[in-house]
Amino acid sequence: MNCWKTINLQKQYGMQRLFIISSLTMLITFLFLYVPFTAYFSQNRLNDNYFLLFLFCMLITYPVHKLLHYLPMIPLGKKIKKMFYIHYYIFPVISFRAQDPIKKWNFLLASVTPFIVLNAVFIGGCFLFTHYVHYFLILFAYHFGICVPDFIRMKTLWNAPSNCFVEENEDGFEILISQAS
Repeated sequence: MNCWKTINLQKQYGMQRLFIISSLTMLITFLFLYVPFTAYFSQNRLNDNYFLLFLFCMLITYPVHKLLHYLPMIPLGKKIKKMFYIHYYIFPVISFRAQDPIKKWNFLLASVTPFIVLNAVFIGGCFLFTHYVHYFLILFAYHFGICVPDFIRMKTLWNAPSNCFVEENEDGFEILISQAS
């Protein structure tokens, strides 16, 4: 296989720039959704009970996001390397990496799964628990911001040849195409 393209988000964008883009995405998402949702649910008073549950949900959103990345990759078995470590003695980091090349569509599905599942849960929560619509919108915007690097990866991979493979390494991921014989 030949390498068609190598993508390293940290080198291309930098961690600070990715953080700023994600933060702005979170803020803009919340601002654009808060007004229509509160207008739609205007007959309900917003409630601030269960704040500790809200904080707990904020804390587990990232690990659940990472686990949802892994869900579509379970059938790939040993091709996926699982890692867990604590960063700065505080932050748990869960990482999954495709050691062997996997198909483009498997990688795209794994990238989009957390966005679809968690954001559907948060929007559904807005309609089920209307007194807590602000909590669910904050969680939605927070998760939308977490998904920004996934969107960048998916955009890059979307333009790749349809029969390509993806292999991850320490520096990012490589898009591989079969050698023509």
